[in-house]
Amino acid sequence: MKKTFSAFLILFFISAFTFSQEKFSCSVLDASTKKPIVYATVMLKKINRGTHADFNGNFEIPIRHKKNGIIKISSIGYKTKEVKLSQLNNNAVNIIYLSIAKNSLAEVVITTSKKKKRNLLGIEIVRKSIKNILENYPTNAHSYIGYYRDYQQPIGKSYQNLIKSKEKIKYLNVHEAIIESFDNGFDSDKLKGAKNQSLLYNYRTNNKFIQDSTLTIPYDNKSKKYSESVYISPLGGNELNILDLTNALRNHDKMSFSFSNIFRRDFIRNHKFKVKKVLFSDDIPLYQISFSSIQDKTSYEYVAYGSIYISKQDFAIHKFNYNLYYRNKKNPQYAVTIEYRPRKDKMYLNYITFNNFFEANSGNYFKIDKTIFNATKNTFQISFNRPVNLNSIEPFRKNFKIYYKNEKLKITAINPTNKTNRTFTIKVDKEAIAKINTKKKNLNYASYFTFDITNVKDINGFKIDERASLKMNQYREFFVQETFENKELPTNKRFIDKNMPLSKSSIIPLKLENNYWLNTPLKSRKN
Repeated sequence: MKKTFSAFLILFFISAFTFSQEKFSCSVLDASTKKPIVYATVMLKKINRGTHADFNGNFEIPIRHKKNGIIKISSIGYKTKEVKLSQLNNNAVNIIYLSIAKNSLAEVVITTSKKKKRNLLGIEIVRKSIKNILENYPTNAHSYIGYYRDYQQPIGKSYQNLIKSKEKIKYLNVHEAIIESFDNGFDSDKLKGAKNQSLLYNYRTNNKFIQDSTLTIPYDNKSKKYSESVYISPLGGNELNILDLTNALRNHDKMSFSFSNIFRRDFIRNHKFKVKKVLFSDDIPLYQISFSSIQDKTSYEYVAYGSIYISKQDFAIHKFNYNLYYRNKKNPQYAVTIEYRPRKDKMYLNYITFNNFFEANSGNYFKIDKTIFNATKNTFQISFNRPVNLNSIEPFRKNFKIYYKNEKLKITAINPTNKTNRTFTIKVDKEAIAKINTKKKNLNYASYFTFDITNVKDINGFKIDERASLKMNQYREFFVQETFENKELPTNKRFIDKNMPLSKSSIIPLKLENNYWLNTPLKSRKN
């Protein structure tokens, strides 16, 4: 008991420090369109630690940095902007505008062996970028500390109706964490390598949102939890591990997702490319190249679209966005966005997001709660998890069946036990009682009785044992707050189990001077 109490004190203290700080609220918008700049990078200039804007352009910065803090806000295609925190308002949302950089139409020219000039094709640029992966990304040990979260968003009203809510359910199963991800280099196996591990510094279930454990089970890709015609690796329900799996750049020589597959080998052969224009990230010119899947190489049921942003200087991939659509549906079956940023002469992770659609059969359905045989009164009691619609009981002999050692018992009456209409007393005839050995002491009746109840409905019209099929969007996001370019894996630490949910992992207290924070607003998609 003492050990548990101490762990709670540590967790509470760290949580209070990292998750409950007073913060500035800000929103970063396009100066021309006034639209949010999604996932803009926000860095505290002097300490090189920061956060990211969310899908709606919102971000937060701890007020304790106000006196001398300067934030540097950047995004591909925009001019980088610096803002003194002392100029921000503590009690209002601070709007910060970024202006578009001087981007240009692509003029990609090479000289052939015959000294003739021609445009460099999109496929050639992508091929060079893939060839240069091990040159442009770190092969030495390094790490990232960042904010991680996973959450779900119901599609339509099926979940709202299931739990009988009058209000729209916007999010559920929101989990947040501060994690350090150790990477032994791009020439190692991210998922299986012994030196590629993660430490959990903080974890919380955000109880401002509904928690439904029936929707956080691992994917079985069949009937309990699945995405139509798309395989999602179960990985023990560890959503962080699923997110790591989808980093096609980091896992360039391993299977990631369809139809990127093994990125180094399959990405080019499965897609066609078009150079759109040249954008700037700070002073670095980037080719923006759009791509789409080749149906002969992939599938006629699916189509993939996306963009890849490649440096004009060294062909390093700065950003990769991939969206897969099923049978011309409006929303993607899944979407991946990965961004890397240069530090000195190598590219390091900035953020990664992976969102997928899934269906599940909810465990929150109308069912029998418990059954009791009263040997003294020779009656049965059946309790349900919800009040029963009394009109649905008849004809009771057809809707209620009880078997003793696989032999059907004749039911003579069914009556509510109380006003809640959740518990019922069931009587059987004398012949049925004679079959049951009530004289023998300590008889384990539970193993002999079988209850078969059909057509009965709860007061909201849901049938017994009828599981609703729920449609959901699942989100996983990791935003790097600080990068350590040369950092070996520590020894004697309790790392995150890659095949277990994060909630089962040990929390390793972080020194208080290493201060990281979450970014609460969540991503949303129109349904």
